[in-house]
Amino acid sequence: MRHYVHCYALHCLDEEVSNELRRGFKERGENVGAWRQACYKPLVAIAARQGWDIDAIFNAHPRLSIWYVPTKLRQLCHAERNGAAASSSVSVGTTHLPF
Repeated sequence: MRHYVHCYALHCLDEEVSNELRRGFKERGENVGAWRQACYKPLVAIAARQGWDIDAIFNAHPRLSIWYVPTKLRQLCHAERNGAAASSSVSVGTTHLPF
């Protein structure tokens, strides 16, 4: 189960997206590993909408609060947050260049 905690988390947080994702991978005949990797992206999007605090999201949900946040999910959220911050600072910074 520990390799699928993030898939379970997606199902708990957004059952509709979880079912659509699973159904799509099954219809295309893709393997479980591909589906498992695809479960990360919607969770990162959920974290982005809620201030990037994936730990708080897990802790606030009654079925997820007993699980540790998977390291990879935490790393992906961190990288995405840093990437979003860097791209917004770059776009803001380029408008004020003196040359």
